[in-house]
Amino acid sequence: MLNRATNQATDFITGASKPVDIQVGDDGSFYYLARGTSSVMKVRYTTNLSPVITTQPTSELVSVGYPATFSVVASGPSPYSYQWTRNGVNISGATASSYKFATTLADTGARFRVRVSNAYGSTLSNVATLSVTSDKPPVGQILTPVQGTTYFGGMVVHYSGSASDFEDGDLPASAFTWQVDFHHNSHIHPFIPPTTGSKTGTFTIPTRGETSANVYYFITLKVMDSVGLTRTLVRNILPRKANMTFATNPAGLKISLDGGSGRITPFTVTGVVGIKRAIAAPSPQTVNGLSYVFQSWSDGGARSHEISTPAVNTTYRANFISP
Repeated sequence: MLNRATNQATDFITGASKPVDIQVGDDGSFYYLARGTSSVMKVRYTTNLSPVITTQPTSELVSVGYPATFSVVASGPSPYSYQWTRNGVNISGATASSYKFATTLADTGARFRVRVSNAYGSTLSNVATLSVTSDKPPVGQILTPVQGTTYFGGMVVHYSGSASDFEDGDLPASAFTWQVDFHHNSHIHPFIPPTTGSKTGTFTIPTRGETSANVYYFITLKVMDSVGLTRTLVRNILPRKANMTFATNPAGLKISLDGGSGRITPFTVTGVVGIKRAIAAPSPQTVNGLSYVFQSWSDGGARSHEISTPAVNTTYRANFISP
């Protein structure tokens, strides 16, 4: 927050997990999208600096012998300390933001919560209840796309899966939930929201949008049996890439890629095959006292035009003349 009197900026949010947007709600409060926790959060002003629990532990249904995991996310001045309890009694050694243990049938009905503390106080979480069943969780597989599939812009991706359960047999389409996300650098963009009711589906890779080559898509399949036990599977599909080198004749002039005033040539970028890029040859240009005007591109395009990232390494050269 900027203090106009002192021109000093100070933090007004603590504990925000990778915020990407902030808006004013109808109630006049600030809300932000937290990429780190995949949630919309409300900014609360308070003089109480005790931890605020932003993600509560949730109740779980687990097959006997499988691990149960409870976790919590808090905001406020750090560092934090944690103490998990079971049925109101502290659990020895359970002093992290998550608590994981192998289950037995005797654990069913146990109630878990955590106390989060900092230098200013402590906050107790909601109760999460554990249910343990002797049923076995379902098994499944992503049939397509197969492991190692790569994509290009404009490609239609077909996905399909199968699943069965020890008690239920083959699971119906209603047991399948698909989700597709786009991973860019260190963050994720939702692409297809969780969709239930089909064993198969398709989606098309866009040809426009993100131009970075540090990207991939991942497909998530979650299957659920009749008692609510689930299995989650993930399949990554990586991009096909190619290098594009941009040059001029004579050398050392500028070329603009995806807007901007231009970069001195030659330069090379790596792109995802099939993604549209905008290239332009600024004209006129002056180098070492000489003026140059655009004449032609090696690919025959106009001075400013779009290209589709090629499947092989390619050089695009802009030719200039000195009038």
